[in-house]
This record gives sequence, structure tokens and C-alpha cells, in this order.
Amino acid sequence: MNQVAHVDATGRAVRASTRPVTSVPSSLRRERTIKLVLRSLVLGFTGIVVLFPLYWMLVTAFDPPTLSYSAKISLVPTKLTFAAFAQLLREYPFITWMWNTLFVGLASTLAAVVVGTLSAYSLSRMRYPGRGVLSGLFFLAYLFPSTLLIVPVFVILSSLNLTDNYFGLVASYMIFTVPFCTWMLKAYLAGIPPELEEAALVDGATRIQAMLKIILPLAAPGVAAATIFAFTLSWNEYLYAFMLMTDSDKMTLSPGMTKLVFGDIFLWGMIMAGATMMSLPVLVLYFIAQRFVVSGLTAGSVKG
Repeated sequence: MNQVAHVDATGRAVRASTRPVTSVPSSLRRERTIKLVLRSLVLGFTGIVVLFPLYWMLVTAFDPPTLSYSAKISLVPTKLTFAAFAQLLREYPFITWMWNTLFVGLASTLAAVVVGTLSAYSLSRMRYPGRGVLSGLFFLAYLFPSTLLIVPVFVILSSLNLTDNYFGLVASYMIFTVPFCTWMLKAYLAGIPPELEEAALVDGATRIQAMLKIILPLAAPGVAAATIFAFTLSWNEYLYAFMLMTDSDKMTLSPGMTKLVFGDIFLWGMIMAGATMMSLPVLVLYFIAQRFVVSGLTAGSVKG
């Protein structure tokens, strides 16, 4: 028991109160310890599951025995080497594939973000007949599996002589990137107070000026998040690029990597070396702009 005293006006110590010293019960401490241990085990197991494919990719890429046609790969590498990277760059046009992928990714991302931003602004700010129906169609297009459209897209682009053409590939990517950017930015723009734009319009600004100088700077995190995800979708896309680009010199990375597979024979070392180099630009992009991704997704999820 602790006694708490104070000094009165005459200088005498007066005992004010007596209260027990509180302590955490042992059962509560044990419960907290068990929860901490279980949480650590779950997080550790999740981390292993998530990071093991990345570890396996790196081990396979830097392990010399994987240069052969054998699938005997050691979990713990004995000797690290860049031989798989050197052989891939020497025997295959990997750099050309990467430049093609970068060009297609940047072009499709730019087109998707511009069209998606204008569409999202129209759906979230303007009032006109059919706006709700149009918004629902964008959402339906966003949910519709892009794999089901590969046949009609191929037929249309073939009739227009746009196969083995970057413009045709970029146009096909816009089928799923534009609805994604539109729906994501629509939720974000809807959370920006319309009074800011109305004040700019009252001061004499046009709607385009208000959008460019007022709305877009405030929507920068959402636009950045949409840009990153649109670029990632274009960078990793395989089916459309495989169907539309048959010329080896015009291929992107995803279909180009299939050149390392011969029937049931897999050149694991070069495949994983290519996957490692293919992953680096996206990892660097996410590392640099991760705060925009988080803020953009969070704001879009609560403001829609």
C-alpha cells in the first residue's frame, strides 16, 4: 500500500489517501505473451510463403547447374555466378524485348491515364442524361475478363492490319487499363470538394483550367496510383502480346520468355535470370512511388 501525502498551508504533512499499487496479473501477462508469440509465428510463416518464390527465383538465376536442361536445382546455392544472365543476353534479344515492353507500357499507360482521367472527371463532376448508365458500363468493363475478348480483338486488328503493330497492341491494352483507371479515379475525384472548382469557375476559369489547376493537383496521389497499376498491367501482360506480336524482334518480355521453353524442356537458369531482370523496373517503381500507391488506394476506397 502506498500513502500519498501533501503539505498543507502550515507546512505539516497530511496523509491524503491510501491506494494499492496496481500490477498486471500473471494470467494477463501470459495471455499477452501467447498472443505475441502466435502473431510472430503467423507473420513469420506469411513472410516465408511470400518471399520464398523470390528467393527461389534468385537462387535459380545465380546457380550454375541450372544452365543445363536439367531441373535438378539446389535449394542452397554452392557457387553464385552471372553465367545465366550472360548467356541469356548473348543468345536471345532480351534487351530488345525489354525496350519493346518499356515503349508499349509507357504508351499504353499514358493513353489509359489521360482517357481514364477525363472519363472519371466527367462521371464524377458533370451532370448529363445517361451518366449513371455509362458509369455502370465502365464498371462492367472493369469486371469483364479480358481473356474472353482476345478472339474478337484479334479478328478486328487482323482486319485492320494491326497485328505485329505496337499501335494495335497499345489499343488492345486500353481495353482493360482504361476501365481500371476510370473506376479508380472516379472514386478519388468524387471525394474532392466541388466548392473548390466552383470557386475557380466563379473567378473566371474555364472548366478545363479548373480541372488542370485545381482538381488534378489535389488528385495527384490517385493519378499516380492509377499510373503505376496501369503500367504494371501493361508490363506483365502476356496473352494479348503473345497473340498479336509474332515477330521475334517486336515481342515484349512476357511472350519473349517463352522462347526459353522447348516442349517439356525448360532452361531454368535463363528463365529465372530473365524474370529477375524483368522484375527490377517494377520493383524500383513501386519502391519509389509506394506512398502514392497506398494513399491513392486508401483515399479511393473510402471516398467512393
